[in-house]
Amino acid sequence: MRLGVLCFALVAGVVCLAGGAGAAGTASFADPAGDSGAAPDVTSVTVSNDDQGLITFRVTVANRATLGSDDAIAIPFATNTPGKAGVREDGANYVLGMDGSVVFLQSWTGGTMLQIGPSSLRGSFAGGILTLVVRQDDLAPGFPSLALPTELSFYVLAVAFSGDAVVAEDDAPDATDQFWSYHFVQPARIVVTYFRVPHTVTAGTRIVVKLGAAWSDTGRVVKPTKVSCRAKLGNQLLRGTAAGYATCSWPAPKDAGGRTIRGSMTFTSGAASVTRSFSTHVR
Repeated sequence: MRLGVLCFALVAGVVCLAGGAGAAGTASFADPAGDSGAAPDVTSVTVSNDDQGLITFRVTVANRATLGSDDAIAIPFATNTPGKAGVREDGANYVLGMDGSVVFLQSWTGGTMLQIGPSSLRGSFAGGILTLVVRQDDLAPGFPSLALPTELSFYVLAVAFSGDAVVAEDDAPDATDQFWSYHFVQPARIVVTYFRVPHTVTAGTRIVVKLGAAWSDTGRVVKPTKVSCRAKLGNQLLRGTAAGYATCSWPAPKDAGGRTIRGSMTFTSGAASVTRSFSTHVR
């Protein structure tokens, strides 16, 4: 997308710098009006999250009732969890936004911005307000970190294009040495941050399923007090083995070729638990 290259170029110079003010639960931020030229004029941003970790950004634009095909608004942000290999903790892990009518979420891989599309991602622009939604769970960096972000440091970039050329832009906040910070507030719950299931397994070998989780309120990795492993091949119950941090394994019978193993893994810590189901084809 046109915005990807531009966002990354600015991320290195803005998000890595110190500054900004923190808030919790719901936070609102203001930016001066009339400083955007022909670009969308960002005047305020509100960020909030619900008890299930759904994050909502609402960006108010003073000079647009609708977003044009040559308009784009992006929110580059850094999370407070380490990213995957090659992702700098002091730069933006993600860029969330809308380019014309297209909602996007990009993840920094260490060498490029990768377009991703989690099921929670959605957005709209109506009445001069851009609304973007993504779930906290979908911002977890995954193995080997297993942690969950609980804070975001971000800024907003609004751009007017002519073809691939930028003709005007508005940065919010205006100062290039500042960014805004937001801290999630929600009840403690176990969030799955990594779930690895093989799509296929060879008959006569073992199927191995791994699950990692973190606490929603602190982002810290959860250590299970119990891991339950259940799987069936048709009506045949398979004997599961729990091992390591949170790993379940079962034998794939030698005569199971062409069939499907279905099961579940339950991860428990104290009174809290989470269950994930799976199916794996045996070849």
